[in-house]
Amino acid sequence: YLIESDDVAVPFSRHMRSVIYQRAKQAPDTRALGTRMDVYKEGYEWVNHSMFPVPIEQINTRVMIGGPACTQPYSASLLNISAMSYGALSGNAISALNLGAKEGGFYHNTGEGGISKFHLLGADVVWNVGTGYFACGTTGADGIRRFDPEMFKKNASRPEIKMIELKLSQGAKPAHGGILPKSKITPIIAEARGLGPPPWEDCVSPPCHNAFTSPQGMLLFVQKLREMSGGKPVGIKLCVGQPHEVAALVHAMLDTGVTPDFMTIDGAEGGTGAAPAEFQDSVGMPLAEGLRLVNSYLIGANLRSRIKLIASGK
Repeated sequence: YLIESDDVAVPFSRHMRSVIYQRAKQAPDTRALGTRMDVYKEGYEWVNHSMFPVPIEQINTRVMIGGPACTQPYSASLLNISAMSYGALSGNAISALNLGAKEGGFYHNTGEGGISKFHLLGADVVWNVGTGYFACGTTGADGIRRFDPEMFKKNASRPEIKMIELKLSQGAKPAHGGILPKSKITPIIAEARGLGPPPWEDCVSPPCHNAFTSPQGMLLFVQKLREMSGGKPVGIKLCVGQPHEVAALVHAMLDTGVTPDFMTIDGAEGGTGAAPAEFQDSVGMPLAEGLRLVNSYLIGANLRSRIKLIASGK
């Protein structure tokens, strides 16, 4: 915001950032003299008046997540904190987000970096499980991370954990995974990720999951996670890539009768802790297009009423 002009800064303009700051501080947020926007610029949006306005009913600000197989459905806020790992963000930042979520009554997604002590300060938590199975996996003698059912059960039973999100892919990461060099691993990071005692090696999130290798296998794994968590909602997160793969996933839902409780659709505009500019700028389908595609496929298969959709990516 020090160097960006008001119409360049994203995702929030300088003006909107000021409004957020004023309201957070309970300071006056009004101004005079009308808009400074070019109302004839292409893309300008506005709200139309009515000559005869009527009272508007209170909007339900929460939505229940949990399909037929879910015994511990979760009432989620419409706006929540998306996936950001401890390690990508500092302990102070994660703590601030968690305490804010606790005060505001919305959930805090851990990101794929495991469950740190900074995520457990009282807010509702969505546990993001990536290909490295952090906080629910062990590293074999071959250096490969594998899913550990007992570790999963232990962490999934935490009262703060309200939902589990199985991450398949995200914007800005073409190979889906990432690498945390051993030089950056601290005892707190190792504890959050379940890496065990030192000495530590480079922490690698591989391109794909090894607990399953097909859409059918993934859905059966979702069912397994739901059972091992005591019936908590389990969903999947993906940045849409190949449309035929989404179609295959929907077919697998129909074939197996197993559906996730929710699907989080990430957009190409979503960020990551570290990735080259080419990846940040050019990987994945933008959110609006991906969300529209997944929503349409689920409606066409008559599954939309069973699966809630979550949107992420700025």
